[in-house]
Amino acid sequence: MIRGKVIGLVLGLVAGGLLAWVFDAAAEQEVGGEELIEQYDRFIEIVRIVQKQYVRDVDPKKMFKDAINGMLGGLDPFSTYVPEDEIDEFNKMTHGKFGGIGIQIGMRRGMLTVISPLEDTPAYRAGILAGDVILAIEGKSTDGITLNDAVKVLTGKPGTKVTITVRHLTGETEDITITRAMIEVRTVKGFRRGEDEQWVWMLEADKKIGYVRVSGFVDNTVEELRGALEAMLEDGLKALVLDLRFNPGGQLPVALKMSDLFLDEGVIVQTRGRITPHWEATATKEGTLPYFPMVVLVNQFSASASEIVAGALQDHSRAIILGERTFGKGSVQNVIPLEGERAALKLTTSKYYTPSGRNIQHDEEMTDEDEWGVMPDIVVPVDAKEYVRVVRARQEAEIIHDNEGDGADEKEPAAEEPQPGAGEDEQEDEPPVEEMEPPAPEAVPPERETREVDPLAGDRQLQRALDVLRSMEVIENYLKKAA
Repeated sequence: MIRGKVIGLVLGLVAGGLLAWVFDAAAEQEVGGEELIEQYDRFIEIVRIVQKQYVRDVDPKKMFKDAINGMLGGLDPFSTYVPEDEIDEFNKMTHGKFGGIGIQIGMRRGMLTVISPLEDTPAYRAGILAGDVILAIEGKSTDGITLNDAVKVLTGKPGTKVTITVRHLTGETEDITITRAMIEVRTVKGFRRGEDEQWVWMLEADKKIGYVRVSGFVDNTVEELRGALEAMLEDGLKALVLDLRFNPGGQLPVALKMSDLFLDEGVIVQTRGRITPHWEATATKEGTLPYFPMVVLVNQFSASASEIVAGALQDHSRAIILGERTFGKGSVQNVIPLEGERAALKLTTSKYYTPSGRNIQHDEEMTDEDEWGVMPDIVVPVDAKEYVRVVRARQEAEIIHDNEGDGADEKEPAAEEPQPGAGEDEQEDEPPVEEMEPPAPEAVPPERETREVDPLAGDRQLQRALDVLRSMEVIENYLKKAA
């Protein structure tokens, strides 16, 4: 009797039964079904009391939306409800092109935090740094904001501006106004530019130690990386530093292809869930590059696809991992259409694991003693000041200089359209695809006094990577003589 009244009330409140499915789900429960029904009854009872006695009229649809968001928010930061009035924007963000400031964000200790600015974007050139806490957007506090709401406010029409208040790792608080725009993100870079303004790949030309930095995983990343590596091989490459620091991730298929460049067999990554089938991706021999010693640099802002590549190369002993423990973004979200595809549920359904079975995802309740992320073989921690020096040196290296005339002017990067970021969804019977907040460009870079960039200045992690690769040749020669 009570259940019949409840169902009637729900149908009346939400015109068609927004939550009617929960009762069908409850009826299918073999264990605890009656307890679930009691909880649903209690929920509807509260809705009825609020409608009758709250100080002002309330919108029942908004109440249910808030209730759903609260329920999903208690699960993890990535499971969200996309209502009918937001589904078009959601589809555009996950599959199309749109304006933004170019940052990857996440929740850390309940605070909206920049995982990493995407290079060649407005946020990057405006001075936003990985680890910055976003305290306010347009003067409104971000306390309690959801990731979806934050992305919605930060993205917008190219040419429009947004002001954010950030707290840097140094403790400094700063208001930064950024102009939204759209560009194509180039994700494969060297350590400095040569006289022809092209990237220089050889970090030590005499020892033939190469360096390549990957800042994201988009459609053309692997092709660009292969081109850089083949150029280095033609130049006699003997060892490589692959820099994945500050890399927020991107598309899973790109991470698989990148790993496949260096591995000729074996598992690259696997997923496991409570009800989703076990899935794994494996390397193939076709297209694998020749072997050379390699060090992969990671830090606490290397996330998602970066962790998949680092974990695979580490487990297969293909590379030495050096730096800091990675971010720990290893969950897979499945986008489930609702209400005839007029709304959607983005729900975490499984987690990523390295080839050896190590968990990547860092859940809120985990401690430093738990297994998550990728732990380097050689740990080289850095403090906030060192981190800022590295990022500033990178920004300096990004500048394109005008070689015409007196050479005093700098070229402003063109505002090009970005590669659309794939959604963090998993198609049935297909590998999951990671989402990253879409890239976008910005204003003129700040003036610089000099174009000279020392990639090793203040970068202890890169210095240690070089030491490791140098020592490999020394040890190899020593062992040959000893034999």
